[in-house]
Amino acid sequence: MKPPSKPLSRSARTTLDRIDLLILEALRQNGRITYQALSERAGLSPRPCLERVKRLEQKGVIRGYTALVEPSALGHDIIALAGISMRDPSTASRQRLERAFAAHPSVIELQVVNGEYDYIARIVAPTLAAYEALTEAFLADPGFGIGRIHTTFVLKTLKDFEGYPVTDSRD
Repeated sequence: MKPPSKPLSRSARTTLDRIDLLILEALRQNGRITYQALSERAGLSPRPCLERVKRLEQKGVIRGYTALVEPSALGHDIIALAGISMRDPSTASRQRLERAFAAHPSVIELQVVNGEYDYIARIVAPTLAAYEALTEAFLADPGFGIGRIHTTFVLKTLKDFEGYPVTDSRD
């Protein structure tokens, strides 16, 4: 499993030029685009285009490539957004919880947040009973220090996450 990426420094963000942004937008729209087609979209020959992509990968701007899969096709009929509040916010409890959630295949996204909750998790399950069993197991383990899990179930997705917008904020 790939560890969470660290945010890029301000200097790394400002080093993206117009061609880098064109490349990123083309890859965001179609991660399977050929280097020939990508180089044409970016206005470069294939070799410099490939070198730019490799540089963006090495700098951590491009974190990886993936296929977007329909959750229900994999039996994930339940999608839940879980707000998790800590009863024991000690470093040890947080580390145990974060490791366990990050390693669990049903937890597909985990964010540390401020406000009413300490974490927001996107969790998939085949049934409500499976989701309930998962959350009850986390709540029952005192080593995780969870005080409460507040669940909101997704009824219908109107817009799926398909990557972060690629814009030139300097415009």
